[in-house]
Amino acid sequence: DTVPLHALSWIETCKRLGFPAPTMEYVSTLMGLRALDIARRLCGEEIAERALEIKNEIYLSLLGNVKVINGAPELLRLLKDRGFIVGVVTSSSRKVATRVLEVTGLHKYVDALVAGDDVSKGKPDPEPLLKILRLLGLSINDIAVVGDSRYDVEMALNAGVRVVFFLGNYNDPKVVSIRSLTDIIGYFNQFPIKH
Repeated sequence: DTVPLHALSWIETCKRLGFPAPTMEYVSTLMGLRALDIARRLCGEEIAERALEIKNEIYLSLLGNVKVINGAPELLRLLKDRGFIVGVVTSSSRKVATRVLEVTGLHKYVDALVAGDDVSKGKPDPEPLLKILRLLGLSINDIAVVGDSRYDVEMALNAGVRVVFFLGNYNDPKVVSIRSLTDIIGYFNQFPIKH
């Protein structure tokens, strides 16, 4: 789970740039937005790019403390063993996302990655999801989306995805709330997902 490290990195970035440190709670509500958009909200348009550079340096220095979301390796291994295609859409930069996948060992399960700096509009806009579908040769009807932020869910619903899982509680009948990623295994035969 990279959210706590991202939030801490943003807080430290604000301090280094002389801005008041935002609360962990506030920064956590921004997770899921493109990193550059978070920088704009926290530090302003004028220095957003510099703020993002500082944040990424801090974040990469903390990667030794990153924890994989419980059940992620097991679920991804099972998906790949069953022939599923796995794509990752992240709001992080490609450099940061690639490094996280490598450090956690999850890179070996991922067929394609779309990062925040690969698109002009980030979540909740459907652009990142539509881009990964093009890369993978899939359609909206072929996929399920698993998210851990409200922006993930909004992106999926805005794109017209029919199967959306949310790690936590999400109050929408179109979204399946799960407590663990391994809960998804019980749904394999219920949904028409391409593999």
